This record gives sequence, C-alpha cells and structure tokens, in this order.
Amino acid sequence: MTKQRVIVLTTGGTIASKPGGTGRNVSGAMSGESLLERVAVPQTPDLEVEVRSILQKPSNAISLDDLMEMARQCQALEQDPDVIGIVITHGTDTLEETAHFLDITLSLEACALVMTGSQRAPHEEGTDAFRNLANAITVAAAPRARGIGVTVVFNESIFAARSVRKLNSYHVNGFGAPGFGALGYVDGQRVHLAQLPRRATPLPLGDRLPRIDILSSYLDASPRLIEAAVASGAQALVVEGLGRGHVPPTWLETIGEVTRGGIPVVVVSGCHEGPVNTRYEFPGSLASLQAHGAIAVRDLSARKARLTLAVLLSTEGTEGIAARFEQTMS
Repeated sequence: MTKQRVIVLTTGGTIASKPGGTGRNVSGAMSGESLLERVAVPQTPDLEVEVRSILQKPSNAISLDDLMEMARQCQALEQDPDVIGIVITHGTDTLEETAHFLDITLSLEACALVMTGSQRAPHEEGTDAFRNLANAITVAAAPRARGIGVTVVFNESIFAARSVRKLNSYHVNGFGAPGFGALGYVDGQRVHLAQLPRRATPLPLGDRLPRIDILSSYLDASPRLIEAAVASGAQALVVEGLGRGHVPPTWLETIGEVTRGGIPVVVVSGCHEGPVNTRYEFPGSLASLQAHGAIAVRDLSARKARLTLAVLLSTEGTEGIAARFEQTMS
C-alpha cells in the first residue's frame, strides 16, 4: 500500500535557532531533520513524514522571490496524489504574510497546508517549538484540513491564513485572529474545527511581484512620505489608515495626484478589528479618499492587502483593479 505523505518544508526562524557565541539566538542554524527528531509525529503505519529545507533564514529576511519559490514548491507538492499535507516552518515576524500569500495563490483542493513556528528557540526553557511542529503535522495529516486553505497552527490553536496576526512579540500564545477567532484547536491527536473559512478562487500568479510600499498614517503625518515612496519606485501604495480608513487632510491632494498618475492606492484600517467604512465626510475621510481615486479594502491588514495587490498586479495592469480586489474579498 502506498504511504500517504506529509512534507515539512523548513525556512528557518526561531523554531530552527541555535545559541550563538554571544548568547543570542542564531535563526535558521538548526536543520529540519534535527528538529523533527525531537517531535512526536502521528504514529500511523500509512503515514510518512519527510523534511526538506528550502530556506534557512530569519523571517525578516524573507523576500518576494522567496514567496514565489515557496508557491512553486507547494504547487508541485499539492499535485502529487501521495502528498496529503504540507507543513512550513517559518519565523514568526512575517509568518502571517507568507501564509496569506500562499492561501490566495494555491488551490489546495485535496491537500492541507499548515504553517507554524515558535516564540522560543528549541534550546530555551519552555520552548514551544516541538509542540507546535507536532501539532502542525497532526493537522496536516487530518482529512478535515484538506481543501480549507492555508492554516496557521500555534499554541494548540488553528487559525485561517486570512485573519491570523501576530499579537505578541514573545508570549507562546503569540498569534490570534482579532474579530474572527480561531477555526479550532489541536488536543493531542484530535483535530477539532468549529468553523471553516470562506475562500475566494485562487488568484493567478505572474512571473514577478511588483514593489508596493505601505504607508502608515498618524497624527500630522507629512504627505512627503507618499511623494518619496512614488519617487523611489513604488508601483502601488497601501495606506494604513486611522480608524475607519482616514488620513491627515494634507494627504488628500497628494493621493489624488498619485492615483491620477496611474498608481493604485489601497486604504485599509490600522485597527486590529473592524473594517474601513465611508461613514464620515471631511477632508481625509475614506469617502474623500475614494473621490480622489483610492480603493477601500475591508478586513485585511496592510501587510496582507499589499501582497494581494502585488499578486493582482503581477498578471494584469491597473485597469479595473478595484473590481478585481473586491472579488478577492467575497
């Protein structure tokens, strides 16, 4: 009988760290094989777990090219009928971005894709590295995890890629899904899903991702930030707005100039919970930004909106970008 396989792709991060000569952690220094040796994987005779290293770096160093390579490797794996699940170990700093990118570009109809990492290195007291990886493998091997898209398993909880965010810089309970909650949990070998995510049709992915900059608005922020981003080569902008999607009034005309020049500007809320909304009418409100050509995006963080926009622009121009973005939010 052919064994079903779960493939663990390692990319580095805290979960693959060793102590350095200074006493600080060296991210990515531990091989995936060494990590897996200390993990209690599901003991079933028809399951095989295989480790492959594709990157060994801290996640602050993950590039757009790295994302493209991960997507290519996962796409090849999900087409293998023997592969029922993929686990990606990843540094926590940008884990939510990679998870979202893979979720919007892969079909994963018959294959689970689970991402995990750790807040404490394997050699540190109370490390969560081994438990998180064991739980991720358990979820990846579970039939109910196939076809639901990319999930993030952390601290015995299961989160949807679209809504998960890193909420704490060091607690082992470092991830959550503000406003949406966990999909379920892992309890030993039991995988419980209380809710399932809605997924739009995967987006086609071009050969390269364009540079898109994120600009965070704040009290009396200068519009020169926008000018500098465009002048230095940004092909689109994501504005992390205040509250319901607002910016300082001095930004309005500059954003209008940028959109008239053919550069898309997307506006999201900088809040952890709640969407943008055209509830207010004043210079710098979302309604005024839309009147100047900006695109409102609900229920995505700035970092995830940036990657969605990059994928959309990788295959087509800016024509109809607002409508195409709306389709991804259904």
